[in-house]
Amino acid sequence: MKPSHLVKMANQISDFFSADCSEEEAAAEIASHLQRFWAPAMRQRLAQAVEQGEAGELRPAACLAVQKLSFPVDE
Repeated sequence: MKPSHLVKMANQISDFFSADCSEEEAAAEIASHLQRFWAPAMRQRLAQAVEQGEAGELRPAACLAVQKLSFPVDE
């Protein structure tokens, strides 16, 4: 999936959760949503896009949420 599509979806989720709470609270809710409903590959691709500077349009709360995501450790 293209990073731009993931950013767009993450921003929509961010807009929903950011409407009624602080940025930090919204980030926690966004991270929880991404962990529950996004495939691991989608979460990893979004995190990679943020790390590589390909997610410039990502809302601040969504960017904080990406930092809160946990990924399985490769063994």
